[in-house]
This record gives sequence, structure tokens and C-alpha cells, in this order.
Amino acid sequence: MRVPHFARRSLAALALTAAAAGCGGGDSNAPDAPFDPAGTTSDVGAMGASFDSPVMEGYASASEGISAVLGASPAAAAIMVTPTKALLTGAGLGAGHYAAAVAKAYARPTGVIRPSLSTAAILDEHLGVTFVYDTATDGYEASDLSGAPADGARFIVYAVDPISGSPIEPLVEVGYADIVTTESASAATVRVELVSAGVTYLDYAVGLTANSSAITIDVSGFVTNGDDRVNFDLDTRLTSEAVVLDYSLTVPTRGGFRIDFEGEANAATVTTTLEARGPHGTVTIAGSQSATTGSYEVEVNGALFATITLSEGQAPVIAGADGEALTEAELNALAALFAVFTEGFGFFQDLLAPVGS
Repeated sequence: MRVPHFARRSLAALALTAAAAGCGGGDSNAPDAPFDPAGTTSDVGAMGASFDSPVMEGYASASEGISAVLGASPAAAAIMVTPTKALLTGAGLGAGHYAAAVAKAYARPTGVIRPSLSTAAILDEHLGVTFVYDTATDGYEASDLSGAPADGARFIVYAVDPISGSPIEPLVEVGYADIVTTESASAATVRVELVSAGVTYLDYAVGLTANSSAITIDVSGFVTNGDDRVNFDLDTRLTSEAVVLDYSLTVPTRGGFRIDFEGEANAATVTTTLEARGPHGTVTIAGSQSATTGSYEVEVNGALFATITLSEGQAPVIAGADGEALTEAELNALAALFAVFTEGFGFFQDLLAPVGS
């Protein structure tokens, strides 16, 4: 099942309206703060910037080479689903495409799990080995360096050219990535820790469980640029009939600013709820759609702000809580959040493709 093209356009308009509404607060039990567009925009920017650091750039460049060493294994799949700032930005692929990447990494179109949990997450011959980049082969090779975890492997990470994205020559080390695994017949956990100059910039675990009816992938951990930090918990559950998503990202260094997104899609209906909450207000967007119609409500600090009605072949009807159209100022107030909401609502288009319908 795919989200109709008309719905994607309509949801983009909905996203812009939602962005105009606001975003919000730390303690869920505390009163909602007044909406502050500039403060909210700054919080979202800090969330994205937490993924920016030289060692993260080096790790992103190295991911393909690391996966090549690890082969068709749960460890290689874990590298493929590393969270990046693309979760939050229109310039990147957004939360929806990230969810699709998770599905494609772990499931075939028939719904069969991939990679097989019977496959060793890391080969015995790689345990305790430190891999270094070889400019002659443009790939990682085993070395005699010490320090790798006994139950995993270490990959040295290098500074990259900002234009080509390839390691600078001569090579300049900026850190290392340790990858360790635990596994059983029905579950596997892969942990990745990215360290530079004694500081951990990325630490996440990918937990994978599977049975005859479902695959569940949980990606949880944190990332930091040395100033701000994002804690993330990204859960995706795949079955032959539905996709269920539960994403949460929190910035403790920004008063607990967080974005939560929940969604479920089956052959008939897509239902979604998104909430952004922090020191500068709260916005909630909730609703559902079928192949031809849909409706959503937008609340700001618990009060109805707007309604959106979707009909195939027609422009979305967007009305303020009083029944009047929103002003241009309201629609433009939080344009910086547009990508977050757009990609959040559009994710089912790509997410459902890998698992069939």
C-alpha cells in the first residue's frame, strides 16, 4: 500500500500549517510555555547541529567501507541505519526516508528478515581486530594495532574532504568506531561507539527481534557535537499487513526540547500523531487518511489552532480554529520546522515499499 500522490501534496501543506503553529516544552506535566518562533527554530537547529562533528563526518564516509568488511550481517545492517541529521532536515532525506532505510536494511519485499539471525554478526576472525583504511585499495584492511574490543572490531576513522567526502591524503585520524554484538536465535543487538580524543560523540545500539509474524528494530542512543546532545529512541515494527513507527528525539541541553512521532499504516488507513514540545511552546498534529480523504487537527498548547481536510483531486482545506483562513504570518512563522513535519507525515510512502502490501 502506498500513500496516494495527492495525499503527499496535501500533507506537505498540512506540515507548513503545523510549522506555523509552534513547538514546545520540557516537562510534560509543566504548563505549556508561550509560543516563541525564534526560540523553537533555535532548538530545532541545535538538534540538527548535534549530529555535526569531524568524527561524525569521518564515520559517515567510512560506513560503506565498514559494511563491506562486515558483510551481510546484523552488524553491517546496524551501520546502514546510523541516525544522522537527515532525520530533521529537508536538505537530507528526513525521518520518513530514514524509516524506509531501516525497513530496507532488515526486510525483503516478501517480509522475510534480512540479514538472517543465523548469520554471525561479526566473524570470529574479525574479533579483537583493528581495521585501518588503505589508500591503495580504497578499503579497510586488518592491522596489528591493539585496542579493539575482544567481542567486536575497531575501525579507525579519518578526516574527510568536505567536497568529495573521501579521506584526506595523507590520512589524518580523527577517532575510531568500536562495534560489538550479542546475539541469539531470535534476537541480535549491535552497539556502535564513536570516540574522538577520549570523547564519545555517538553511542547507539540496534536491537533486532524477529518471529514468524513481525520484525522489530529499535535504534537507541545519543549523539553530540560537544555542545548539544540528542538522545534518540527510534522504534520500527514491520509485519506483512502494517508498519508501526514510534520515534522520539530529545535535547536535554535545550530544556528537554523533544520531537515525538507515532504512526501506523495498513492497507486502508494511515494514522499519525506528531508532537513537538520544549521551552517555547507545544504543537500537536493528529489525524488519519484513506486513499481518497483525510482529516487532521492542529493544537497549540492544548488549544485547537487549525483543521485540515483532504479530498482527492482538490486542494487541502485549511481553516483556523475560528473557521477563518490562517494569515501569511502564521503560515510563515516557523518555516524552519517545515521539513521535520513534512517528512514525518510523508514517511509511509517510502516505508511501506520495502515490505510489500
